[in-house]
Amino acid sequence: MKIKIPELNVRSTGFANLFDVDNHIRKILSPVVNQINRGKADEGELAEVIQVYDLESKLPEVKDSDDLDYNLLGAIKFRKVYSQQWVSDDSLSVAYPLNLNLVDFPVKGEIVFIQKIYNRFYYTDRVNQYNSPNNSSAVGSSQKFKIGGGEKNQQTLNTAESGITKDTSVEDDGYLGNYFQPNFNIRPLIPNEGDTLLQGRFGNTIRLGSVENSPTIKLRAGQLADYEKFDEGVEFVSELEQKPLSTPLAEDINFDASSLWMTTDETVSITPATLEDTNIYPTEVAPAEFGGKQIILNSGRLIFNSKEDGILGFSNGPVDFSTLNTFGVSAKQGLNLYSPLIDIGRKNQTKNIGLSSNQVVIDATDGNITNIANKINLFGSQLRDTSPAVRGTELREVLEEMIEIMKTLTTGLNQLASAVGPALPPVSGVSGKVVSSVSGNIFKQVDAKLKLPTLLSQVVEIE
Repeated sequence: MKIKIPELNVRSTGFANLFDVDNHIRKILSPVVNQINRGKADEGELAEVIQVYDLESKLPEVKDSDDLDYNLLGAIKFRKVYSQQWVSDDSLSVAYPLNLNLVDFPVKGEIVFIQKIYNRFYYTDRVNQYNSPNNSSAVGSSQKFKIGGGEKNQQTLNTAESGITKDTSVEDDGYLGNYFQPNFNIRPLIPNEGDTLLQGRFGNTIRLGSVENSPTIKLRAGQLADYEKFDEGVEFVSELEQKPLSTPLAEDINFDASSLWMTTDETVSITPATLEDTNIYPTEVAPAEFGGKQIILNSGRLIFNSKEDGILGFSNGPVDFSTLNTFGVSAKQGLNLYSPLIDIGRKNQTKNIGLSSNQVVIDATDGNITNIANKINLFGSQLRDTSPAVRGTELREVLEEMIEIMKTLTTGLNQLASAVGPALPPVSGVSGKVVSSVSGNIFKQVDAKLKLPTLLSQVVEIE
């Protein structure tokens, strides 16, 4: 801070009196004192939170306006624990969060640290009273004392020995806000060496930590929310309930509701949802344990949504999905599968494979198409009554047998016509010999068609 010293005004006599010196000193020190006062902060004091302006419904209107005073959003009304015990709620001051970029909103009854800076009150961290991340409330901590016959004046220590109790007139409906209620079942995170922990009130946490110096990031929401889905979870919680409420917990990828774990060298004991079904769980590609560098998402539902562009996935190893329900892929423009080998269905397990389209094209120019399913349905543009496919080889054999039968019949008719033909007049000008000759030619043509190599497909085979 630079201080400019003005010149001393002296009288015509050339001498300065006491008044002149005093004015000169004031001119020098006045700007210094002002700057000191502007930057001065009081030592601060503990205060009880009386009200939190954390909802629009709690905000007052701006004077002479119908607009809400949003400047108060995040502020608190407080009563200092030691120096304001007799101050009524209507006369209390308001404090604002010291750092608006990182705000830990208190609830009613919690103790915070209050400081006055630049003639404005600010609050900082709330005081940890129960070692519970959920709440540290102590409603009535700043209330005035009531003594003996209700006197409200300062008492000596001798008086205190006779018994001083806190004013119990404070309303307590179990709520510390519009809806917030204490939940001491929320346990703090168990710390590890060097961890940075961020703990919310509701069983939501962030851990920036390590496993033997291998970095990890663990995000969790819903502490032990799904423990009942596991037998070992029920047993764990039963044992936990016998321990003090301040007993810390580590995150659990299975028991917690939603988790995002990023690890570099940690084996995670996650239980896959399809593990119990040996027909579905991909034992061929699934690792025996989940360790190393990995990102694990575990929750009741996972949603991936791309609002403007595509979703891309790349893998240097297998990509496998398994589900206990249906697996569907819907595409408005097309579905492309590019692979040297495509397997559909599982022998003796796949019950039905359906293809529904205006056109179904199956091309295996350099190989075979093998049916490994119990049933294949090929539909046209609309689903309709279906008929089974014909086995070409068997059909040709049946037709050949029918031709031989008809040849035998024709031969018999020809012999009959030769024996009795001369005695019978022609029918409509057609004799038996003519009929025999024509039918013989037809049989030869049909038989030739049945022998053609193009009659049976060289590509498609059915069982």
